[in-house]
Amino acid sequence: MNSSTLLKATASAARSPSTLAAYDFAPAQVTYPFYFANRDHMLPFISDKYLSLLAPILIYWATSLTYHALDVLQLPYFEQYRLHESEEVTKRNKVTVPQVVKMVLVQQAIQTVLGLLVLDGDEVAHAQVFADHRAKIQSLGVSAAQLLASLVGEQRTIQALTALGGAKAIEWLYWWGIPIFQFWFAFFVMDTWQYFMHRAFHESRWLYRTFHSHHHRLYVPYAFGALYNHPLEGLLFDSLGGALSHKAALMTVRQGFLLFTFATFKTVSDHGGYALPWYIDPLHLIFPNTAAYHDVHHQMLGLRYNYSQPFFIHFDVLFGTRMSVDKFKKLVEGKKEKQNRKREEAAEGKEKVANANGASSALLDDKTAPVVAAAAELRSRSRPSLGESDGADLPPSQILQERIEKHGNGHANGSATRANGSSSLPADPLVTVSQQDYRAKAGTSTA
Repeated sequence: MNSSTLLKATASAARSPSTLAAYDFAPAQVTYPFYFANRDHMLPFISDKYLSLLAPILIYWATSLTYHALDVLQLPYFEQYRLHESEEVTKRNKVTVPQVVKMVLVQQAIQTVLGLLVLDGDEVAHAQVFADHRAKIQSLGVSAAQLLASLVGEQRTIQALTALGGAKAIEWLYWWGIPIFQFWFAFFVMDTWQYFMHRAFHESRWLYRTFHSHHHRLYVPYAFGALYNHPLEGLLFDSLGGALSHKAALMTVRQGFLLFTFATFKTVSDHGGYALPWYIDPLHLIFPNTAAYHDVHHQMLGLRYNYSQPFFIHFDVLFGTRMSVDKFKKLVEGKKEKQNRKREEAAEGKEKVANANGASSALLDDKTAPVVAAAAELRSRSRPSLGESDGADLPPSQILQERIEKHGNGHANGSATRANGSSSLPADPLVTVSQQDYRAKAGTSTA
């Protein structure tokens, strides 16, 4: 060891306290991170509590309208990432857009009322913001050091703290380490609640038919239908699940604002209908529960899979309810091929039946042709004669003339014969053969 290294080690040892009791874990001057607003409210015109209730609603409709604009504009670049064609929304979905919007507004009203009841008020938020952060950092350092000392000993703990920067390490843990852990723990609690509640509402036929079937009327999900649920289900799934996650992670009011807003954005994105790449939606790099993954659950083949939402999929993996997007596509393709084979077999069957019927008809025609010809000849022989012609194509006047000539004993003038009463032509009330008969029927007879 050279002299300079020895001097540095000696100086470091001189600065380091010999016991944890003498260790100062808090910095002399607290440095606030960029996200911390050291004022009464994050926004001057609204309290933090009301902002945490309003922001999720605003982000819900802003994100929904963005996806809706993509759906309407049909920009070529984004069309390649669309999960379903626009026509499928109207053909397959069992609920109209106005009904969806109405029920979403109802659920948002319910979650707002719940938030007003369970979230901490302005007094608590004010105390959280203007707390003695230096004292809290010192307390955190003492607790962390005692825990580490119980595992590796006091001297090694002091050496580790000194190597990590001492008070700066504890300050980073206070402003960054613990908040990050709180959010991940809240995500885990929310996913746990959602998975088991969601699966229960599928496993129970009564719960599914009475409540959860409302959400699955959207076979083709779209963004502003993310919170389309039965009101009671929406209260249990989303509103109560969010409040439980916030409380379990011991979050502040401002942390709750970020948690609720981010969870809402994630839920809407998962129902957006676009499987966007990671460089457009970088959340895919962190959370495996994506729009394509959740879309599988909304299809008939995947109805009992992919219950996890909205962040992770570990419960699907653990309990065997995971269906990957690739596997689902293979199942869909296999089903289509099977349907095509059935159609082809049905068409071939119809063609065979038609050919068999044609052959039978031809055979029947060959056997019945002599009978038909004989019957026609018999009919021609038995047809009554009207003179030289059979009268089939003669006008009525000529047919009448032939009848008069045939039955009138050779008199050419049928009218005179009828007038003298010597004709053997039978009387026909529908035929007028004399002027007297005509006048009698016309009502102008003078006799």
